[in-house]
Amino acid sequence: MIISGCLSMVKKSSLLAILLVIVALIAGVVLINGSSPVSLFPAESPVASPSLTNLPTPIATADPVLPDDSVLQVIFLDVGQADSILLKTGDHAMLIDAGNLGQDKLMLDYLAEYGVTKLDYLVATHPHSDHIGAMPAVVRAMESIGEVIMPDKPHTTTVYKNLIKAIDEKNIPLNIASVDQVFNMGNANIQIIAPGNTDYTDLNEVSVVLRVTFGETVFLFTGDAGTKSENAQLTSGLSLKADVLKVGHHGSRTSTIQKYLDAVSPRYAVISCGTDNPYGHPHSETMARLNGKGITIYRTDKMGTIIFVSDGKNITIEENPNHDHPITPSSPIEETASYVGNKNSKTFHLSTCSSLPAEQNRVYFDSYQDAIDAGYKPCGVCKP
Repeated sequence: MIISGCLSMVKKSSLLAILLVIVALIAGVVLINGSSPVSLFPAESPVASPSLTNLPTPIATADPVLPDDSVLQVIFLDVGQADSILLKTGDHAMLIDAGNLGQDKLMLDYLAEYGVTKLDYLVATHPHSDHIGAMPAVVRAMESIGEVIMPDKPHTTTVYKNLIKAIDEKNIPLNIASVDQVFNMGNANIQIIAPGNTDYTDLNEVSVVLRVTFGETVFLFTGDAGTKSENAQLTSGLSLKADVLKVGHHGSRTSTIQKYLDAVSPRYAVISCGTDNPYGHPHSETMARLNGKGITIYRTDKMGTIIFVSDGKNITIEENPNHDHPITPSSPIEETASYVGNKNSKTFHLSTCSSLPAEQNRVYFDSYQDAIDAGYKPCGVCKP
């Protein structure tokens, strides 16, 4: 009975083993010495999904380099007796003015040099040709422009009409500048300071004035704004304080009046003008006011393109390898109208004297002898 029962159990075990082998064969695998299953049949190549058959083989690439918006570049382009300023941060860019007539290639070459194919903002400070001369070409060449900003002051010149036509053809939004408009470009905050009045007959006075804040640093761009605009800005209640001042109207004596300069109180001033220009820009009066406050002056006629770089706390001047001028500020001794006369007292002073007269009572002399010849006597305080 015991043997019979054992045989019965063996038969059942053998039958179970046979069944397991059959199942393994059907599944296409066998167990060898208790190891992992081994396939008995070659693996078939997977059939690609019809919708994926035309996709290229993926290639391993490095992580994309994100644009650096932690710095702001402010590039005062050398366009001779004209204005053009390029601002870049990360993949954002703004162009303020675009040089003179006949400078289409120069402007497009500059934009290509700095890798600009798109603009967030294009600003025409006012419709004079030395500010919008190449702007129609810029509008047509850019892949896209977010919006064009200009004052509400149409002009009758061909270049102005061509600019409006180009803007219309590309269906670019046109923003008529008004005081205290605020907008952003990356991490830069941009505020329109002027014009508050577009009734001026002098087109210079309707210049769009922009105050650009990047972190703790501030830049003020003034176009050709003159005395009327500057006085209006002073009474607007808006802050004019800035680290860098783009001096108005190429350094003309009709801009950058003393109280305006006092309100801005910049560390650096930039004058965009042409070498040996017929206007005598920058005028000696403006240079005297700038030097009187100890402001470091940079000029495109002497240094070419000038690049400021802000990291939000500090501003540095970047060497530009593509021009022949050394990046060194103008010498106060070389540039200043050294002597300031008082029309009322007929006394003349050093430009740094604590007893300087009010702006309307000043007359400027390029040399000590010029003041003496004009009948003025030296100041007893500064002893020029």
